[in-house]
Amino acid sequence: MIVYEKSLFNKIHVFKNRFHAGKFLSDFIQSNLNLENSSVLAIPAGGIPVGYEMAKNLRLKLKLILVSKILFPWTTEAGFGAVSMHGVVKLNEDAVDYFGLKDEVIKRQIEECRTKIERRKELIKKISGEFFNYEEKNAILVDDGLASGFTMLVAIESAKKFFKKVFVVVPTASLKAAELIQVKCDGVFCANLRDFYPYAVADAYKEWHDVGDEEMLELLKEYLRWEDTE
Repeated sequence: MIVYEKSLFNKIHVFKNRFHAGKFLSDFIQSNLNLENSSVLAIPAGGIPVGYEMAKNLRLKLKLILVSKILFPWTTEAGFGAVSMHGVVKLNEDAVDYFGLKDEVIKRQIEECRTKIERRKELIKKISGEFFNYEEKNAILVDDGLASGFTMLVAIESAKKFFKKVFVVVPTASLKAAELIQVKCDGVFCANLRDFYPYAVADAYKEWHDVGDEEMLELLKEYLRWEDTE
């Protein structure tokens, strides 16, 4: 099942930033999804601002699931799979075959992902280990967008170890990615669906930047301060 906002289909620059996208999604899913016994499960780092706004607006607990793209050794952007904090590894076999990646290269890049995930996990746990305590039955799995969908596939597989139902909720996605993941989860909710090429997550936003660890940690601290006042 793919639910999307028809008025935003194939449009670009529809959100001011990730916070605006999170507020939009809060309204979007309230009329489309039963949120009882659910938590917002955000994927750092880009999914944190989106999840932060959704958790506050929907009065749900904010939880985190760490997933890292397996990068090609010659780039800091493009990847050929993903790794999760719970040991799930998924390769894009087409990309591996196309570029003729050797086993030792694949293993090295996967190990770099695991190191990155562990470092980020320790940073977050210094603020609060509660972000990794999954108590609710259902997960609202959030990121800032889906391009290929491989990172989300790994996140879904990991989330299913802890949650009865997993719904993917994103501001923007390519149709190909949405179709790829819909059969693996309990529903895909996407505000800005696009079916033309080339597709870039950043094109959904007027303001776009990579979310660094410092910004991510400050948002998590701010969320905890907000939670204490509720």
